[in-house]
Amino acid sequence: MMSRFIKVVLLAEAFAVATFGLGWWTVPLIAAVYALISRNPQRARTAALCALAGWATLLALDAAKGPVPAMASRLGGVMGIPPIVLLILTLIFPAALAWSAAALMRSLRGSSQQASS
Repeated sequence: MMSRFIKVVLLAEAFAVATFGLGWWTVPLIAAVYALISRNPQRARTAALCALAGWATLLALDAAKGPVPAMASRLGGVMGIPPIVLLILTLIFPAALAWSAAALMRSLRGSSQQASS
């Protein structure tokens, strides 16, 4: 149980560190690699939740350093949406990227195993 928790925390922080260092496009890359090496039957869901958690960590760090609520209010106002919706969408974005990449990789992995049989 503890080793699974540690793996989840490490995956979430891999999403956060890679995003911080290289950009948002690393999210589907990490999710695809995770889907290839993981034996977890729920790998797409795990990747999505870890990506969301990693970005939540980044958002929390930004909130500790700067005026995230003020920025969310201004940007939300420009977009015509409440600030909380903007923050939720900010967290849904990496989750959707990670889920789709992991699910696609799982499906490709499954079809390649069937073809080799």
